[in-house]
Amino acid sequence: MSSPLLALFVRSLREDSRLKFTYFTRAGFVTVILLFLFSVQSERGWTNAPGLRFFETVVVVDLVFVILAGLSYFSSAISEEKEEATLGLLRMTNLNPLSILLGKSTSRLCTAVLLFAAQLPFTLLAVTLGGIALRQIFAAYLAIAAFLVFVSNLALLASVLNRRSSGAALLTGVGLLFFFGVVPVAAWFAALPVRLGLLGSGNGLSNLLVGFAKLAEGASPFMRMSKILATGFHGDVFSFQVASNLAMGLGFFLLSWAIFEKFCGEEKENVLPRAGVARSRGRRRALFSPGRPWGLALAWKDFYFTTGGKLWILIKLFIYGTPLLVICCVPSQMGGPPTWEDFGFGAFWIMLVFIFVELAFAASNLFRNEHQEQTLSTLAMLPRSMARIAYEKLLGILPSLLAAGAYLALSLPLVAKPFLRHMNSTSAHAEFWMASIFITTQSLLFLHLVATLSLYIKRGALPLSIALQFLLYLFAMFVFSGSRNDEPFFYLLSLFALGAAGFLHVHIGYRLEALAAEE
Repeated sequence: MSSPLLALFVRSLREDSRLKFTYFTRAGFVTVILLFLFSVQSERGWTNAPGLRFFETVVVVDLVFVILAGLSYFSSAISEEKEEATLGLLRMTNLNPLSILLGKSTSRLCTAVLLFAAQLPFTLLAVTLGGIALRQIFAAYLAIAAFLVFVSNLALLASVLNRRSSGAALLTGVGLLFFFGVVPVAAWFAALPVRLGLLGSGNGLSNLLVGFAKLAEGASPFMRMSKILATGFHGDVFSFQVASNLAMGLGFFLLSWAIFEKFCGEEKENVLPRAGVARSRGRRRALFSPGRPWGLALAWKDFYFTTGGKLWILIKLFIYGTPLLVICCVPSQMGGPPTWEDFGFGAFWIMLVFIFVELAFAASNLFRNEHQEQTLSTLAMLPRSMARIAYEKLLGILPSLLAAGAYLALSLPLVAKPFLRHMNSTSAHAEFWMASIFITTQSLLFLHLVATLSLYIKRGALPLSIALQFLLYLFAMFVFSGSRNDEPFFYLLSLFALGAAGFLHVHIGYRLEALAAEE
């Protein structure tokens, strides 16, 4: 390619096309589709519209994949160059900002589009299964492609604004949360003044908010899919959702181009962030500052300089507690607050999810800074085993769970009595232990899988772990689909997960030693 504008773009496409990971990903996508086909044939062969049910599952997986790719694959397009201090080298080649954006981000977008293109011949089999037309399949893939353009360029903007991939992923997640949350939030605010009796129905403000909610609803790919996959769909293939997502994606790309010089014009020294550690003087400094190191210095370092220390525990107490307080203060015009038992169960499960999410992000970042800054060899020189170093770093992560753990502990008295009442029956007792063992072992396997992959790949360890565990679970479901009793299946899967987690636990130690030796 003779054009200097597209030189980096073409080079990136050629590199991606030669990577083994690209072909493994395509093979994984096709394997998932084949497993879905087998499950439809074994379980839904005699139900109405099996092709439609099969394609619905594929579409949901594709949309989730787009979101996960935006949080990892796309959000590190420019920020990884800042972290590795190679952005200045790119600028020295006389590449302009447009060339860099096309080569680092648009090339990844093209790779992802080709990945979905590999699915198309296999998903066309849904037409032969019945219940879906060719028009619906093309409309669905066009909607997914438009959403992919929107997510990739939103992540590109976040990558330009942030110096680190973790910050870019966080900003991308906030943008997607606003995008998907604006519909229910706008509709709720539109109805709130009317339901409270502050405004009459049909007023201008309420109509404006309702119109805004409908506009956001029309841009949502999930709302669009619900219409496309409806029986008897005869709408246009090109819709407002496609046009709006493409327009927003183009707008984010142009904005990234406009601000590139401001945020990427100078390459600053790559210093590890302090994760919100207090820098102020006076009493607040004494309260939130790290102070003197603990006896376990590595745990002290990770607690204050990776998780944010006591300051971020206080911030998370406020963030997690605000929704619970709002639920308790729901006015009677809107149905009033829930019962204490319902509130307790809701708080219990929400905080349990928050704890697991925090652990998942901690597992993906446990050795990220050391691996990236090539300081594992320095840690290995300490008079401690690599296993003890890993356990100390993990010990520094655990205190950051105090915010969610405090609310979880407060919910236990509310759920204890109904839980004990439900456990009186023998069947409920067996179901509880089966579910507890299954969830615990699967969680252990997932956290170890995230930590292991973070030592092999630069980015995307968390979404790749989700995809791999989902694929393993889907394969196990297919193998045991003919079984009439689910209890042995869940116990066998739990035993496999426990064994795999133990193997990965040992392998992480060997991998850390190998990385330290390579440095």
